Amino acid sequence: MDRLTPLLAHFSPQASVYFHGTSCQKTQFCPQSGRAYLHLIEAGSGSVEVNERRYAINEPCLLFIPRGSAHQFVVDHQQSLLLFCATLDCGEVAGNPLLAALPDLSLIPLSGCSSLRSTISLIWQENQAEYCGREAALQRLTEYLLILLLRHIMAVEPPQSGLFAGLADKRLAALITALHRQPQLDWTLDSMAMEAGMSRARFAEHFRKVVGQTPAEYLQHWRLTLARKQLLSGNALKQIAPAVGYQSVAAFHRVFRQRFGVSPKEWLEQLQSPLAEAAA
Repeated sequence: MDRLTPLLAHFSPQASVYFHGTSCQKTQFCPQSGRAYLHLIEAGSGSVEVNERRYAINEPCLLFIPRGSAHQFVVDHQQSLLLFCATLDCGEVAGNPLLAALPDLSLIPLSGCSSLRSTISLIWQENQAEYCGREAALQRLTEYLLILLLRHIMAVEPPQSGLFAGLADKRLAALITALHRQPQLDWTLDSMAMEAGMSRARFAEHFRKVVGQTPAEYLQHWRLTLARKQLLSGNALKQIAPAVGYQSVAAFHRVFRQRFGVSPKEWLEQLQSPLAEAAA
């Protein structure tokens, strides 16, 4: 069962190569609103500081910072880190649940992750060569690497609670995937329990324990996430409401305001006003 495609169909990553080279004693990266950072450490040793926590780097590794937090690499005198750095737009502005379910930093040594190494080797080869289409190749390889990373987390290092824990749970994965594929259906607690192959009471308890939300809360969050993505694309409310499972614009409008404290139009205006000011 493909648990990622229904999510990636809505939130396909788009990469931009940010930096490749040798770090100095302190190499700082500013917060990136709406973008994630992905770093490859090719060689060297040092540490990375994210949200006032320091993590040691002693071997080649991959670092993923899903919410674009400010961070810095620190190395001792006469030491350095050989870095490949990229940013990825993964739909954080709309509320991509994959990003929200990850910790502030995922640090994965490459020595223990064979599923990532071949793609990373291709990235390093493209970096060192001057082939035609190099930048486009690096962008696509980085996007593919992110998918491999998500597979790795889901299969090997799933968090103990949250979306990844739910997707790794054999009883819940089919149901969560069905919600992702068909949010417009009239899902009830009974129909969700049936999809998971569990009794109503046992399903409700197990879902909340594993995912950290009730089934209804998760479904509403997913529907509103898709709605915000469609708002950003310019779709009309009369198209959005039925597509994400609401029988009327009024019902959708009410749930949106209850969740975010503003109407869909006001939410969009608040989001767009800083962009307009920056462009002025």
